[in-house]
Amino acid sequence: MMIMNSVFRIVITASLSVAILFAENASSSDPKFVDAEVVEFDSVSYTYKPSPFKVKQAKKLGKTVEVKIEPSVSITGYLARPQGVEPRPAIVLLHGCAGISEFAEMWSDRLVSWGYIVFTVDSFTPRGHDYLCDGEKVTSWNRALDAYGAKRLLSTRSFVDSARIAVMGMSHGGMTVLEAIKLSISEGLAMEPFQAAIAFYPWCKEPKPINTPTLILAGGKDDWFPAEFCVQYVNRLKSHHDITLKVFADAYHGFDLTGLDIVEGGYTVRYNAEAAAEASKLSREFLEEKL
Repeated sequence: MMIMNSVFRIVITASLSVAILFAENASSSDPKFVDAEVVEFDSVSYTYKPSPFKVKQAKKLGKTVEVKIEPSVSITGYLARPQGVEPRPAIVLLHGCAGISEFAEMWSDRLVSWGYIVFTVDSFTPRGHDYLCDGEKVTSWNRALDAYGAKRLLSTRSFVDSARIAVMGMSHGGMTVLEAIKLSISEGLAMEPFQAAIAFYPWCKEPKPINTPTLILAGGKDDWFPAEFCVQYVNRLKSHHDITLKVFADAYHGFDLTGLDIVEGGYTVRYNAEAAAEASKLSREFLEEKL
């Protein structure tokens, strides 16, 4: 774990310049979400409960263990949905490190066309950031709490089938997906887990038990978030969990982002039409099966 985290910090720091350029290109036309409802909601708060061992050791020393609380944060989301009032399955959509862009709107429109309600969560702007790729200011842990806050909000809407809510994200958003599906988080929050999860080219960290059927889509040539770590991640989990990995051999990071082609600082973010089409097909089939 220590080695993995060290590599992660090196990759993220070295990739900051390409991320900035990525953000500039991604934001070249402001996302309008013209058919979406702008919704303010709160992320969930989280109480860090000390382990029984820590409590026991503290008692021996005549001390008490401080209970830490991650407070809720006011977040903005864009809620888009097909016509009709009947309850439908919903998807919490999580942007990448470039923040909200036309690519988030692209995916929202696509998912709505498939019949899903889509709640695109803006985790950065409410916290005073446009983009973030150094992994320090808004973490995947923070954003997982945003995702559960979005899930809680969706569950209150009459047109949402609360038993069928998925989470989906790209890059930093994909990392957040892998955080959100951890068994420890839903149990710690005392909330029902997501019913399905899709992570596009995430950074796959040390595997922990999960409680959500998951599809990971990665690029075989991704030199930013290497697919090899996702291979290791899935191999460690797949014997006990419903998790599938598809690696597109000739694809780089951002292979689903139409028209993007950036090489900076030794890292590549590049659209791949063939991989994008197959990833879209696999995502649709996965959602139809799991939701």
